[in-house]
Amino acid sequence: METRFARSGWNMQAGGIVSLKDAERWEIVLEQGRAWLTVEGYSQDKWLGAGERFVIPDGGHVVLEAQGESRFRLEPPPAGALSRIGTRVIGALAGTVRVLAGTSVYSPERRVSGA
Repeated sequence: METRFARSGWNMQAGGIVSLKDAERWEIVLEQGRAWLTVEGYSQDKWLGAGERFVIPDGGHVVLEAQGESRFRLEPPPAGALSRIGTRVIGALAGTVRVLAGTSVYSPERRVSGA
């Protein structure tokens, strides 16, 4: 199952798998059970036990597999982290728009006098 954070808590049966994409800086909190955590781009997996937390690193794709019946929740990143992520996304989008448009984006600092 792939999730897009429509809710904050999930129950998983033994062997249940959840894929979390675009989740950088979100925190997984295992409330019950035990789960195996795989992070894309990392060579070592991690076991989480009840009460343990894991902050999802940059790249933001993890797979969680329940060893037995388990419950976990997601907590959003701190407001400052969300702001930094938003700034990066907006900057990347502006660059894409410039490339697609084939022109510069208007900037008051770059105005030519007399124009």
